[in-house]
Amino acid sequence: SSGINAEWPLRPGEIERKKRDDEARREEMELDYLAPFLARIGDPAQMNADLAQQLKDDCLEDLKQRLIDMANLIQGRFEKETQQLQWKQKWYQDNQTTMTKEEEEEYVSYCSEAMFKIHILEERLNRHKELAPQKYVALETRLRSDNRLAEYFN
Repeated sequence: SSGINAEWPLRPGEIERKKRDDEARREEMELDYLAPFLARIGDPAQMNADLAQQLKDDCLEDLKQRLIDMANLIQGRFEKETQQLQWKQKWYQDNQTTMTKEEEEEYVSYCSEAMFKIHILEERLNRHKELAPQKYVALETRLRSDNRLAEYFN
């Protein structure tokens, strides 16, 4: 291959149009939640009930896994922060009699910041647990009403 792009040279105005088209295609892909699942099965020209069910199941399973992964990530961070705070509190108890005023202030500052982080992580986790089922139901509803699948579910 000569390394020359067949689309070049573009005339003035075509570059901007191509950029707009590429951007529109990218946005469409981001909005089209089925696109990666259709691509995985070779973008079939014809849809049928089995295929529609498989796409719906795969799409929902993917969302479910992403929601679980996010919950686990937040939970892991929460546990790590809590563990570090507990370790620091034990360290403080073991060393408080020999600490300088500055070390004590650093400890108090650390605890305050750690408690804040833990509180935020706890709120994030609770919010995630509250919204996850809603996100799942919303996607299921979108899939059932998607033009490509609707006739197989209604």
